[in-house]
Amino acid sequence: MIDLHFHCLPGIDDGPETWEEAVALCRAAEADGIDTIVATPHVLRDPWLNEDPAGRHQLLAELNQRLGGRPRVLPGCEYFFTNDAVELWELGGAGPLEALNGSKYLLVEFPPGHVPSSAESVFFELALLGVVPVIAHPERNLVFSSEPHRLEALLEKGAIAQVTAGSILGDFGRRAQHAGEEFIRSGLASVIASDSHGVDRRSPRMRAARERVVKLFGKEADAGLFDANPTAIVRSETLPWEI
Repeated sequence: MIDLHFHCLPGIDDGPETWEEAVALCRAAEADGIDTIVATPHVLRDPWLNEDPAGRHQLLAELNQRLGGRPRVLPGCEYFFTNDAVELWELGGAGPLEALNGSKYLLVEFPPGHVPSSAESVFFELALLGVVPVIAHPERNLVFSSEPHRLEALLEKGAIAQVTAGSILGDFGRRAQHAGEEFIRSGLASVIASDSHGVDRRSPRMRAARERVVKLFGKEADAGLFDANPTAIVRSETLPWEI
């Protein structure tokens, strides 16, 4: 499995604090069936600004060395939405943003209770640049969960949605679980990832989430959400599956 949303670089956000914790978390992911992780530290989310990509790359290289290539860890970030997203993207490697494994897909997070009205126009401009925003955990956002048409509007501008494995299992409450299931059922969700932060806190639960997805939606949905689409994303390809 490929896990596209994973906080494993130590000491730079609310993920692991030490190298030992970072390695243990990645080993837990491997035991859960994950062979490829995309490291997505928070970027431009106060207090975790992480504006220097070179510093993040150094941590990524060190983590891969400590893991010995199993699982492999690829570069990325979880970008906290701002109105100047287009300008930040156009900075390229000199800016703070980093697409998932250098692809056209950029993981974007919104505040839990708010979606700026500017998001549609910003996403439209990003699409003109060939960027595909991946909306992180919309089922845990109070706006998207109560007004799914707001999520649909952003998807119509070229974005895709990533549901959290733990949400499908009820880890974030019944509201998030119901919204996540409805997003899958209605075809709004394109990928499931763990958003893992630690071995004991928000641990990888992808295997259990897969079992529930198979039970609720069948093997085809499982293969699309956990295998085909994540593979396409890290390869910067068009998504091959939709419900």
